[in-house]
Amino acid sequence: MIILIPINVTGSSVEYSATGLDKLSLSNISRSKVYRLNAHFIMSLITIGFFQWLLLYELQTFVKIRQSFLLSKSHRNSVLSKTILISNVPPHLQDLDVLCDLFETVPGGIENIWYLYDYRDILELVEEAKEALNFLEEAELSCLKSTLLKYGKEYKKNTTNIPEQLGVIDNNPENMRDSLGFKANSKNPKFYPPIYFKSIKIPKIERYFRLRFPGFFRIIFLEKRVSVIDWCINTLNTKQGLIDKKKFALTTGLLKKHNKLFVEFQSQKGAYIAHQCLLSQIQGNLDLTLIEIHPKDILWDNMARNNTIACLIEKYFVSLIFISVILLYVIPVSFIGLVSQVPLLTKLIPSLKWIYKFPEEARDTISSILPSLLLAVLTDIVLIVFRFLTYFKGMLSGADLELNLQQWYFAFLFVQQFLVVTILSSITVIFKQIVDQPTSIPVLLATNLPKAATFFFQYITLKAFAFCGNNFLRIGPLLLHLTVHKIKDKTPRQKFNRITNLLRIRWGSIYPVYSVFASIGICYCVISPLIAIFVIFILSLLLLYYKYALKYIYNRTNESDTKGKHYPIALLHLYTGIYCLECCLIGIFFLLKNENDTCPMVIQGWVMCIVLLATIFGNITIYNRYVKHFSYLPILSDKKFRDPAVIANLKENPNNIHTLHEEKKLPNEDYLNRKLLFLHPAFKYEKPKLWLPEDPLNLGIDRIRVIESQIDGLEGGSTSGAKIEFSNNMKINMKITNAPPDYK
Repeated sequence: MIILIPINVTGSSVEYSATGLDKLSLSNISRSKVYRLNAHFIMSLITIGFFQWLLLYELQTFVKIRQSFLLSKSHRNSVLSKTILISNVPPHLQDLDVLCDLFETVPGGIENIWYLYDYRDILELVEEAKEALNFLEEAELSCLKSTLLKYGKEYKKNTTNIPEQLGVIDNNPENMRDSLGFKANSKNPKFYPPIYFKSIKIPKIERYFRLRFPGFFRIIFLEKRVSVIDWCINTLNTKQGLIDKKKFALTTGLLKKHNKLFVEFQSQKGAYIAHQCLLSQIQGNLDLTLIEIHPKDILWDNMARNNTIACLIEKYFVSLIFISVILLYVIPVSFIGLVSQVPLLTKLIPSLKWIYKFPEEARDTISSILPSLLLAVLTDIVLIVFRFLTYFKGMLSGADLELNLQQWYFAFLFVQQFLVVTILSSITVIFKQIVDQPTSIPVLLATNLPKAATFFFQYITLKAFAFCGNNFLRIGPLLLHLTVHKIKDKTPRQKFNRITNLLRIRWGSIYPVYSVFASIGICYCVISPLIAIFVIFILSLLLLYYKYALKYIYNRTNESDTKGKHYPIALLHLYTGIYCLECCLIGIFFLLKNENDTCPMVIQGWVMCIVLLATIFGNITIYNRYVKHFSYLPILSDKKFRDPAVIANLKENPNNIHTLHEEKKLPNEDYLNRKLLFLHPAFKYEKPKLWLPEDPLNLGIDRIRVIESQIDGLEGGSTSGAKIEFSNNMKINMKITNAPPDYK
């Protein structure tokens, strides 16, 4: 940038000079000073060479860190590192003895096996039981609050020192219960219970969907309302009995098994050997294995499907939708690119001259900020659609879903935010000249394509400030906390779940955004060097934000952790920026002419063609060299990974040892019953405990005793961990001080 900007600024002549920020780009060089493009040629070679070296360095460092982490003692002894998912297991191979014989050559052999049982029925029962518990706690808390409000109003009439009176009553709560009307046989609130339907299976593709209608639909059938508490008690009792029957069927082996299972080996080496081997000589059997899957990251609906032809058609149909969206989105994005050139559009389309009725500031806003804003909105909509559709590609884990989403979302962003916008931002500039002089099309394209950089100056700046507003200030979550959450948090359990369920970072939609920014910076670093400042600015904001957000905002336990696979994919995506840089320079070198109407940069153009071919060869070679290291663990690692550079670094920085070998608590330490580790969460359902807040009159304790005597579907209840307090203006505040009594 320091070298090229002075060359570009002084590259104009009396006959030709660019305007605005284009003076800092390659497009400011006039025909009389075409020889100055030699500087751009040399800098492009240096840029491409440095990129290749830096990419190799980063990939090599990534492989070292990844292997060091995977081979650390804490991770090596975890269940996740020793367990693989095997798909397409035929019934005759699901026997324990047969599997032990199959893997007898694997070091250590098999430690444990988890079958994938049919969970559909028990899942429906558990969902209904949990909703009944939620209704029960809401109803009890509603009665409790209404009684406490009555109590507060009575005391407000007689005294102004409310807090002291509350303290007196808190010590003698029994004296107030009967007078306030809160008794065990008091009238219960009534409602229309929700309407549940059995899950419906879509044949061929093996998808299930279940309908649930709100209770007010019962009005159509002239049904009467029922007692909330009585309905909840009856539902919990009924569902608990059915759940116990399903669990008994699980222990006796009566449930249907699907064609997938989890196998835990005695050692990490054994698991990775089995993962990298061809397990069956019959095509289609045992043909898919996954390793390092977190139990909470499993996509159970996809796991329960068989790999039929219909499922493959569904997978490729979703890919076809992705391609169609990428292509069809050219239309709205093209419109955005045209809006950024309002002055020229009014010359081409006179009917648009009504825009000049607006003030000049409004026109500048329309042509600069509005296109960037519209492009950002369209991008967010596509992300939602892509994430939803990726689920239907049959991914078995959230980690695989994020990796697949990263590929497709980057393709969309690069095509729409870079290629389409670049072409349209420049084609509208030269369209008028093409109409007047059709023979000058090649020269016009070569000289005006760099002018598209101006749009990216505006777009990256807008994204940077939007990033600051959305992420640093976090106004949206603050407003939700002050408004919506106060209405939605009706029970202590709901409030506890909200404040403890932190955001989970989704790298599959984060990496592509900034990979595109980096690609734009690489492509324009020679053509319009000023863009480097904007790209460095937004990437610095990104670094600053995630440095603290990962520590204070996001959940530190990421079940969809890919063990770093997103990073090398993002690095390889940067090749797109290199290819665009090379293609653009090839066009410029071949097409630009000097004062004598000749092309003096033809030799440089041919050299750049050779560089393009060398880049393609390097890309393929590097990918083939490192791709296996992204997913596999080498056997020849001397058991303990040793690298002089890593050891030297750790000696200089002892704190890095904690970073390399720190391991989160893994399921083998957290789960009390290891036999249930890789079973569907519905099979782990246990009787919940009723959780009501502590109150000044101890009304919650009385209600828990009454409910306990009427229900078998609860494991008692408690008021510990939540408390109701009165403020000075007699409003009820609910405070959470601890986890629910049944929290695990």
